[in-house]
Amino acid sequence: MRHHSLPWRRFLFGILLVAFLWLVISHEADIEALAHTLMQGQWQWVLLAALLQVLYFIVFSATYQAAFYAVDIKRGLWELIPVTLGSIFVNVIAPTASTAGAALFVDDASRRGHSAVRSAAAVLLQMAADFSSFLLVLLVGMTVLFINHDLTTSEIVSSLIMVALTGVFALVMLIGIWRPQMLKRLLSWGQRLVNAIGKRLGRPQWLSESWSAETAFEFAAASQMVLQHPQRLGLVILVALGANILDLATIYVLFIAFGHPVTLGVLVAGYAVGILLWIVSPVPQGIGLVEGGMALTYASLGVPVEAATIVALAFRGLTFWLPLVLGFLLIRRTRVFNEASGEATENWSVRIVASLTALMGLINVASAVTPSLPFRLDILKPYMPLAVRYGGHLTATLAGFALMILSVGLWRRKRTAWMLTLVVLIISAFSHLVKGLDYEEAVLALALALWLASMRSHFYARSDAPSIRQGVMAALLSMLFTLFYGTIGFYLLDHQFEINFSLGAAMRQTLIMFTQFYDPGLMPIPVTRFGHYFMVSIYVVGAATAAFALFMLLRPVLLRQPATPAERVRAREIVEKYGRSSLARMALFPDKAYFFSSGGSVIPYGASHGAAISLGDPIGPVEDAAQAIKEFKIFCARNDWIPAFYQVLPDYLETYQQAGFKSVKIGSEAIVDLHAFTLEGRKNKKLRSATRRLTKLGYQARVEQPPFSPELMSELRAVSDEWLAYHQGAEKRFSLGWFDDVYLQDGPIMIIYDEAERAVAFANIIPEYQRNECTIDLMRYRQIGVNGIMDFMFVSLFEWAREQGYDTFNLGLSPLAGVGEDAESPEIERALHYIYEHVNIFYNFKGLHQFKEKFHPTWSPRYWIYPNEASMMVIALGMNALSSGGGLAENYLKPLVRSLFRRSRSGSKAELASEEGQV
Repeated sequence: MRHHSLPWRRFLFGILLVAFLWLVISHEADIEALAHTLMQGQWQWVLLAALLQVLYFIVFSATYQAAFYAVDIKRGLWELIPVTLGSIFVNVIAPTASTAGAALFVDDASRRGHSAVRSAAAVLLQMAADFSSFLLVLLVGMTVLFINHDLTTSEIVSSLIMVALTGVFALVMLIGIWRPQMLKRLLSWGQRLVNAIGKRLGRPQWLSESWSAETAFEFAAASQMVLQHPQRLGLVILVALGANILDLATIYVLFIAFGHPVTLGVLVAGYAVGILLWIVSPVPQGIGLVEGGMALTYASLGVPVEAATIVALAFRGLTFWLPLVLGFLLIRRTRVFNEASGEATENWSVRIVASLTALMGLINVASAVTPSLPFRLDILKPYMPLAVRYGGHLTATLAGFALMILSVGLWRRKRTAWMLTLVVLIISAFSHLVKGLDYEEAVLALALALWLASMRSHFYARSDAPSIRQGVMAALLSMLFTLFYGTIGFYLLDHQFEINFSLGAAMRQTLIMFTQFYDPGLMPIPVTRFGHYFMVSIYVVGAATAAFALFMLLRPVLLRQPATPAERVRAREIVEKYGRSSLARMALFPDKAYFFSSGGSVIPYGASHGAAISLGDPIGPVEDAAQAIKEFKIFCARNDWIPAFYQVLPDYLETYQQAGFKSVKIGSEAIVDLHAFTLEGRKNKKLRSATRRLTKLGYQARVEQPPFSPELMSELRAVSDEWLAYHQGAEKRFSLGWFDDVYLQDGPIMIIYDEAERAVAFANIIPEYQRNECTIDLMRYRQIGVNGIMDFMFVSLFEWAREQGYDTFNLGLSPLAGVGEDAESPEIERALHYIYEHVNIFYNFKGLHQFKEKFHPTWSPRYWIYPNEASMMVIALGMNALSSGGGLAENYLKPLVRSLFRRSRSGSKAELASEEGQV
């Protein structure tokens, strides 16, 4: 269903996009006029008015939340904000007397599992409460106009229409309470009408026979719920009244921005007329009537015509274009476009507040370098000395810098960043008041702090505990270092300034630079260019060290101890009981940490570079897989890690998709059917020849069982060291084992001996527990100049495994094999296919695949699971660190140089054979 509806949603959003662009283009002149109008006011007040409007729409969304609560439906505020703004957007795009917006609310609620009828009742209740609260404002406005003899007939008629509309909404709710049978008859009549229309269109049963009865019952139940809890209805009206107050505050702030404050009565009268025309206007959204009516009303009450017109246009512009743009941006967060928008809505609220925090940082810096208003300074002078005021400027600057850095931590949901941001915002608000009584910026900072405080539950990612101590220490050291740097500099470079500094004076001067804002009258005047540079460099050094301290405070949690002994015992029990893949044994390596789900599964993982990568699927009961994946995702979020799953089977792909992950095929494992494998036949001629030739030369293949003698382990280590030296590489980890005596003593080893009983190759055999299949991990060999040694080893392994009763043998992953071959493959897989076909610098992918193909295996696909494309680079860096123990130079630059060097030589048959034999 979801996949079938996707094209329809894209088509619908395409229509909305075209409509939005047409609206913007057709009103280009109006937008330019609005921008010109807003630029005429004081930017601080205009910005505050815009922020009040944003706050208004949050409170307006809360009216819907309260209305849903009144009919016993619990909705989250942050999930309703996109729906509210989206409904405003669709009401502008499709002017259908607000029915399109109401339908969006009902559709979103029903897709979240709520009753559509109750949701419709909640929307109806919100409209009634909104109109009722506005009637109180309207009554005040009409009274002011009546006292000033400015009340016109059209305003009286419009007010009566408004009262009638409110009465109609209330009457519909009351019918559900008092006359449910009448409501059922009305709905039955509507049902017959709709089905009659549907019959003409070939759809005779658009509405089922039981629709009217069920709808009437649901609506009556919702109405009764409101009657039983009148305090909930009162809450809806109270919140709606709060929204009107915020609208009034916006107009008042605009009057201040344009230098014409007005009295409360005048303010309410003009607002009441404007909103009244907006509601009852026959023109969509009251375009042209609202601003004209407001301007005329204010002008008739004594406001200069120019000021009245500018304020009306500015208010109308903010209340029309701001929700329109936000609604277009957020409508894709609603369930009609995104079935999984609950988490996405929360993500967007976090991103918005993080962006606003960064914006607040820029406002701090801009305000700090802007001279304070003289009349405000006159108020401050008796209470704040000059040094304190300049200190406020510097504090605002540093707070702005800190907010811009902390916004990154907020984006990543860091709890430490959340706490620090609250503190910095409060300090910032105080500094704005101290430096010049800039209460506009102070209000913005406090409003953002309140919003951030209300979102406490959204910020849960931990910071690394040791890094908090290191961050505090780094902050202390940064201050000491900057003090030392400035003191020594002023003392040694005194000839660069007009005055000479003693050691004590140099220290005091450095301290002054961080308690007073830069002012040529207070600071030492440099006489050379280097003196100018040095003074600026003090601030640069201080900012850089402070930034490092913040980074230490906010970096992701570091995985310092993979697992405790008790966790390893618990993990081994689960793996041995449920393990069923070639990676199961690797899950028990000492480099793994473990996440245990509530349902009895274990996820072996490693964390590095901000990514937590699981080795394969969750290991445990099949029915717990979905819950284990979900819990691991939450666990990673709390540690500020990006979750990923490496080399997963195709079994749980749909489960990962439902959890919000994406998948990409990274290759296939080669699995040989031991019962069907044979050396006979033409297609196995090369395998048969290699096996017979090595047997004639005296080579033997034996499987040795543990425990192994120190002498044998020493001989095998010599083989391993020679193999590593030849390939000029380090031991790999995570999904592969490394030469370790304890590990190798855990299972049998196939060893190839030459005619002198010297070990020339070996491979350790590992189980897959619940699957009757075995595989190998380490495979090392000497450069003996004899071709076919790997063919001989694998044929011997197959014969031994068959004798032991195994059904299949896993040859391991063939990277990129079969990836992106189909035209329908995702773009990323087609890109990997290009690498497989054309890039052979680092690893011989095609040669490896061809080597395994000679054993005629069945290919089983393997996948990489990741959250989104933006996270792939972080995951790749983490995987590189986990699997190598070396860095980028060790794992990519050195192989590149080695490969180019090899290609400069003429390859011998032995070299080609060894390349072919790498598995």
